[in-house]
Amino acid sequence: MPPLAASYRAALSTAAKDALLRRRRPQSLPGRTVVVHDHVIPRDLVASYAGLFRGTGPLEPADLPSVLVHIAGFPAAMDLMAQPDFPLPLPGMVHLENRVRHHRPVPAGVPLQVAASAVDLAPHPAGTTVEMVVTVHGPDGGRPGAGPVLLWEGTSTYLGRGVRIDGQPRPDRPAREEFQVPDLTARWHLPSSTGRHYATVSGDYNPIHLNPLAARALGQKGMIAHGMYLAGRMLAGREPAGAGHAWSISFATPVPLPGSVSLNVTHPGPGVTEVTAWDGRGRRPHFTGRIERDAAGYRDS
Repeated sequence: MPPLAASYRAALSTAAKDALLRRRRPQSLPGRTVVVHDHVIPRDLVASYAGLFRGTGPLEPADLPSVLVHIAGFPAAMDLMAQPDFPLPLPGMVHLENRVRHHRPVPAGVPLQVAASAVDLAPHPAGTTVEMVVTVHGPDGGRPGAGPVLLWEGTSTYLGRGVRIDGQPRPDRPAREEFQVPDLTARWHLPSSTGRHYATVSGDYNPIHLNPLAARALGQKGMIAHGMYLAGRMLAGREPAGAGHAWSISFATPVPLPGSVSLNVTHPGPGVTEVTAWDGRGRRPHFTGRIERDAAGYRDS
């Protein structure tokens, strides 16, 4: 698996060369897939992840949480995004959304195949978006001797602010809807060390989550929480065991560190959980999420 630190160094080097040489980035996505064979999720990573979200109890190594699987496959996507032929600059990229289908249990300690590709370069009112698709194939514990099957697939949407692709019209900015504060059912208190704790587990040492000066230099008002930390916190204790589920999370505004997050958790139907999170003053939403058991028959796909 490509190391995340190397991808960040490559991305920063490319960004510096772009600025120095006034190089124009490519206008299309690279037509290749990063494939990592025989990737093993170590059991010590499972223990570290369980420690990050205390109170959920020990994790089952044969059935890993979805965000832990994302952490294991994220470096493959980063390797693709950090290359000079990627059209969107990695520094300052904004994380907008994640959609995951967790078909079957993903185990630790066994060889897996991880693949990452980039699709759907699309115009956005603030720039251009791209979807990074990561898939994980491995053994199906329910069918001994069967070949590798699709266990997990995730799509992450990112925004390159200010980047325009030739020939793509700039869409109008949608009208802003007034946020209606729902009933409060939970509250998170996130210390300034939250970004560092997630980085220690995930290896994602993006400076916008670790240093207020670096975060401001990259367009933020200060340090913000990792989007996938928020997803993991949302799923902790709510994600169904045994796979066969789907979940999504859409980010509206960053969560500052330190800070607090107010939440409303509802169950609008059998096997469905919806989460809305907003700032402590009730002025703006941070994210919305949905967890759905056995959605679209994912276990049979």
